[in-house]
Amino acid sequence: MLNLTPCDIVLVDGSGFISKAIEKVEYGLNPAPREYSHVAGYVGHGQLIEAEGFRRTGYADLGKYSGYADVFRCPSMSYDQREEALKLARWNVGGRYDWKLLPWEFIRYVFKIALPYREPPKARICSSLWAVGIYREVGIDLCPGIRYPTPKDVSESKLLIKVGSL
Repeated sequence: MLNLTPCDIVLVDGSGFISKAIEKVEYGLNPAPREYSHVAGYVGHGQLIEAEGFRRTGYADLGKYSGYADVFRCPSMSYDQREEALKLARWNVGGRYDWKLLPWEFIRYVFKIALPYREPPKARICSSLWAVGIYREVGIDLCPGIRYPTPKDVSESKLLIKVGSL
């Protein structure tokens, strides 16, 4: 059994239409062995916190992604950073999904143009929730130089190591 630590990152290889569209935009003609379309974070007691398109940011059971997700850990994250990150994750519960950021990400990936954008308060897509709103806020920049990372960007972070699969 996989031993999870609070603030581990769960990267999901989704199977639905929206997941496959996200993966196609991110990976294009260069498929990877595992293509990720969703990011969630482990917060303990078998629970994740995630920003998901058709509901408010909230808790989900870890088993939801059993069989099609990998778990990554940031070994450099200190105990104090982890505690602060958990507080930030819980603070974000109830936030809304930032649908407006998706076309921005599409333009960045397809046309290689990063347009100006500012996320509204407490509105995130799954990857920016964890990479920007939580990790970056505690002093860990998982994706340097990328203002609004995608699941693929998070999966390529040099600060994360894969610790297993669900």
